[in-house]
Amino acid sequence: MSKKTQTQENILKAAAEIINTGGVLSLTLEAVAKKAGVSKGGLLYHYPSKDSLMDKMARYLMQNFVKDVETAANSDPCEKGKWTRAYTALTFSQLESHIDMNTAFLAAVATNPRLLPPVVEAIETLQARIENDGLSPVTATIIRLAVDGVYYNRLYGMGLTEDTLKEVTERLISLTKEANR
Repeated sequence: MSKKTQTQENILKAAAEIINTGGVLSLTLEAVAKKAGVSKGGLLYHYPSKDSLMDKMARYLMQNFVKDVETAANSDPCEKGKWTRAYTALTFSQLESHIDMNTAFLAAVATNPRLLPPVVEAIETLQARIENDGLSPVTATIIRLAVDGVYYNRLYGMGLTEDTLKEVTERLISLTKEANR
């Protein structure tokens, strides 16, 4: 990873931490620069406004997610259901690895719905692949919607245990394989 990319990622993580600890209204460019250990000018070099910072957070999360889903789907030797399986597995693993940024982004969207277009675009792209996954489009969509529900359950900390998450994930994955028999 280049130094520039690492700095940008550190800034995004700092912004997420500020939102998660103090709320969306506590997000200022000065606070982000301080938390990220960069000058305000350095921050402005990468993100010229708070809106551009939040827009980049959305794009960062979704671009990484889509790229990882594509990689997982393309490495799945079983054609039928590979996009649905990849979406299922990656949704849960990326939620855990980027929990702070996901939570912060969700809070930011509540105050600024203009941040949603990159998310909507990415989900529409993935939904089209899921619907053409060799499974029944309805079954594949039901699985995706169940995955989305579990994602929000975990994001909001609604008491889904690790064991239950594992069992639900395994069952959803098995549904994508049953269609191959």
